[in-house]
Amino acid sequence: MIHRERFHSAAVEQGIPEDEITTFAGFLRFAIGTSPGYDGVPVGQMGGLPRLPEGMPWPACDSMPLPFIASFDCAALPRVDDLPLPADGSLLFFLHHDRAYDEREEFDKDDEMEYARVVYVPAGTPMVTAQKPDHPDEVFYNTTLPFIGEEYQLAAAVMAELPSWLEDDEMGTPSASMSDDDHLGLRLPHKAQLRDLAGKLWPENWPSFQLGGYTRGIGALATDHMWHTPEVEMAERNLDARRQAGELVIGRGEKDGHLERETLRVMREWVTLAQFAPEEVYRARFLIRRDDLAAGRFDQALSHTAFTE
Repeated sequence: MIHRERFHSAAVEQGIPEDEITTFAGFLRFAIGTSPGYDGVPVGQMGGLPRLPEGMPWPACDSMPLPFIASFDCAALPRVDDLPLPADGSLLFFLHHDRAYDEREEFDKDDEMEYARVVYVPAGTPMVTAQKPDHPDEVFYNTTLPFIGEEYQLAAAVMAELPSWLEDDEMGTPSASMSDDDHLGLRLPHKAQLRDLAGKLWPENWPSFQLGGYTRGIGALATDHMWHTPEVEMAERNLDARRQAGELVIGRGEKDGHLERETLRVMREWVTLAQFAPEEVYRARFLIRRDDLAAGRFDQALSHTAFTE
């Protein structure tokens, strides 16, 4: 809790009431931003050829090798609140964003993970630089993209993020009862001051690859306060399943309230493991349950690839 405690102490020094600080800090999420443009020692690699355990084949689906995105030295990454990454070892990400997106759109299910992999390699495992595998001549719809991207070394910086409804005052216009707005933190008198403080302590940057934080929304607003995100999609599916099972009845005008509360519950259950843009018109996002992350069950991560146009 080192970052949240730092924020709390700085807010107290500004004379902001304790209850407001606690409520606001509960919505802060800390992330690790990485980029070739950051100062500092390398913590990972984007593009190029990955280092894999000796004897491990290149991750593939139906004999199609999956493009390598990035790898990270977990021991070199900064520690952040609420993101229990392994203390050491290597974390690698593979994704065929075109195929993953098609799978989601055509079949409306989570089988896109067939075209995505999160690989954790424990410390001390003998590793070698992988050989470039055989692959189709045209891997992506954008035929100018190479299968092996240019290699960059990544440095890291800690980021502090807020949900969309607290980032933008125009999205935080109270429209429901006091209790409905309070559970989203929309009525905090010092909201702008707290938001500015977080920005000063952890200046905004533009990472190439991000671990943790809030997932980026795609498309129109799901409610008056929330962009459409993977968590909103999960919440909608959960509510539909409960309605079909006869466990939930949603009255007229109650949909947004139910969706907000279920989305917040999903956001407490799931962590944004990683997000990045493998190609300009795509956004890639990996989510994992908190208990799976803490236990190192990276095979339980889910991919949510989105098309931004």
